[in-house]
Amino acid sequence: MKFNYYLQAFGFNCKNEYLQSTFGYIDFKVISVSVFIGFVKTFIGESLGFNTLVFMAFVVLNTLEFWSGIQVARKNKVVIESRKMGRMFLKVGTYILIIWMLNMFMQHLKFPVIFGYELDPFFAMYWGFLIAIIYQLLKSLAENYEALGYKEMKGFLGLLKRISTKYNLNDEDGKNTK
Repeated sequence: MKFNYYLQAFGFNCKNEYLQSTFGYIDFKVISVSVFIGFVKTFIGESLGFNTLVFMAFVVLNTLEFWSGIQVARKNKVVIESRKMGRMFLKVGTYILIIWMLNMFMQHLKFPVIFGYELDPFFAMYWGFLIAIIYQLLKSLAENYEALGYKEMKGFLGLLKRISTKYNLNDEDGKNTK
């Protein structure tokens, strides 16, 4: 192989000796994991606009909501279908897609500054959507824990109901939206 011929000019007998000398004991699995972690961290920060810890909290909230929903289904002896798991992944994927789009618009579209204020509708949409998702997940989590017998959740759900009533977050039937 020609590559080995050129390496021999620098005192290496083969490609493996060159790689071992250059990179030492760094395993390509370690490099692959490091690149993956770097990609995920960059995606979270740049594309979604989240601090890594905030994203971890978002993942934990989604996981708790999903897990508690499974526990409620087991308690009520409801058969757990794999189709519902797919629905959960689709829902979370949709959340992330919308957050990504709104963040991209917010970061890359510049609006006029009037009296020292930039009138950016995507800023309000991004934060409004994010708050709505967190509200919905917290409400669902509290409902699940209440169904599991945690009486403390009744007060928290009452607070959420007062908030939804005050800000008119009810659907057309007058019920709180989920």
